[in-house]
Amino acid sequence: MPAQETSGGGIVHGPKASFNISAPEGWVLDNESGKGQDLPCVLYPKAESWSKAKTVMYAKVASPQWEGVNAFVEWAIQGMKAKHGIPKEKIASGKTKDGHDYFINEYPATKTYSQWERVGYIQLPQGVGYIVLSSRDQASYQKDSGALEKVLKTLVYIEPKSEVASGQEFAHRYRQLLDQHAEAQIEPLLTEWREKAPDDPDAWITSANYYFNERQTNISTKPPGPGDIELTDKKGKVTGSISFEQVEGSKKRAVDLLEEATTKFPDHLDIWCGLAFFYQESGDFENELSTLKKMVAYTREHPAQLKWLKGEPLSEPADKFVPEKLREYGLYYAKKDNPEEDKRWFQISTLTMQQYPNYAEAFNDAAMYHAGIHEWQKARELAEKAHQIDPKPALYLINLGNVSVEMKDFSNARKYFEEALKLEPNGKYAQEAKEALRNLKKK
Repeated sequence: MPAQETSGGGIVHGPKASFNISAPEGWVLDNESGKGQDLPCVLYPKAESWSKAKTVMYAKVASPQWEGVNAFVEWAIQGMKAKHGIPKEKIASGKTKDGHDYFINEYPATKTYSQWERVGYIQLPQGVGYIVLSSRDQASYQKDSGALEKVLKTLVYIEPKSEVASGQEFAHRYRQLLDQHAEAQIEPLLTEWREKAPDDPDAWITSANYYFNERQTNISTKPPGPGDIELTDKKGKVTGSISFEQVEGSKKRAVDLLEEATTKFPDHLDIWCGLAFFYQESGDFENELSTLKKMVAYTREHPAQLKWLKGEPLSEPADKFVPEKLREYGLYYAKKDNPEEDKRWFQISTLTMQQYPNYAEAFNDAAMYHAGIHEWQKARELAEKAHQIDPKPALYLINLGNVSVEMKDFSNARKYFEEALKLEPNGKYAQEAKEALRNLKKK
């Protein structure tokens, strides 16, 4: 049964270029019959079918490595030479409906290939389009071959809608909805963004941040806490508060989205770090540390082409950039200044020392952890390692001096403070070194 024309034109998509063509009079354009042969746009005479017509046409875009038409045609001729022989080149040429150049090569039947064919090649921006006309016999070819140029004359190039442009449109609409406080429309928009731009990391990042920060207003008689709004009566007496509490389930949703994003975009370190931050804010240190370990494992295996915010390359080599990020997570716990949090600081420092043995700061941090629990020998070993890796910071020498004082090793303490003062006579730690040396004179 002959296929029916469903539309007057058909769009042919490629990775870098797309175009639209229309069927000439007396022909059908069919977007279904050729799909099984990876031909999404085929044409044949009316009252016939794709499988039985004596002459057919199909349109495609060349593979993305081909951006120049001449190079593509040269490659195609070489590949088909054994079967098709040498074609008659450029038997016709002209311009498409929107002014793009095309030319036609003819491939007569040979002893090894019975089809009579001609191919129209079109130079497109960053790509090559081609339309093949193929006939079962010479008589059909002579009757129908003129249809190819008629199709070429209908061709219009379509600017490919990049995922970047698509993502920017969604991002713009998202900001508009936030400004309008149109909460009911935000979630459907974020879902659509992820569905329609599946290779856009910002779709996942924006969605996760939205859910993580999603709050609901709660008015109660509870005294106001940090960040709450105080409610008072006419006399100024506090009667309650307005708080902004996280929507139930939204934090888990945010985490799930970033977990998914780390598998889709593992080269985006900002996503790994964002996920670790979510766990940190949720008080889930076990998963925070696990996430940081996974990030480190990936970066050790794939040190090139790693990305940060907005897909930009890392500002420093990975073996410097990553340990510095790890240290930021450790210092979050160090600043809390309590024994349990210090253990977490030490675990992150240990991970950093193991994976980045040339990163001196990690050894210095670990030394300070051991000093904090009065394990002076271990503290000195680690501080010495930090100084050995990087002799420039006076801080490491100051720390070695202070640890040596605690160990009653005043001779070495004096040496370390003198070295620190010599290294930075007017630096940040110069006054501390001078004071320590004055105190050592009393020993």
